[in-house]
Amino acid sequence: MLILHKDSLQEIYAHCDGAYPNEACGILAGRDGRVETVYPMTNAEPSPSFYLIDAQEQFRVMKQMRQAGEDLVGIYHSHTGSPAYPSATDVSLAYYPEAHYLIVTLMDRAHPAARAYSIVDGAIAEVEVRIHSEEYR
Repeated sequence: MLILHKDSLQEIYAHCDGAYPNEACGILAGRDGRVETVYPMTNAEPSPSFYLIDAQEQFRVMKQMRQAGEDLVGIYHSHTGSPAYPSATDVSLAYYPEAHYLIVTLMDRAHPAARAYSIVDGAIAEVEVRIHSEEYR
């Protein structure tokens, strides 16, 4: 299960919409499946159908997470013209089996939607996303 505060989800949606027409990407940090920090990242290869987290940024954020005692909870990115389901490219680049992969679809930009998945050794399994409106930290 992936647990997000509604403000975190809105931050993710805003980042994805701001990157449109290209895909946006970011890191979700926290503990025990709870997202405590959203790290919007730079798409090093801006494209409407591909993302690559900037390596230097990723290194800096991973260090920051370790210093804060946070774990990698997930990685998010947007799909600008397709459903929130992992593409073949997403599956081939799923390097973190412990992470949840949150995909935001912008097919209807006025109403973005997100779904999360576990991707391990090419196997895709949907993960429940729970949104909290109250503070859970």
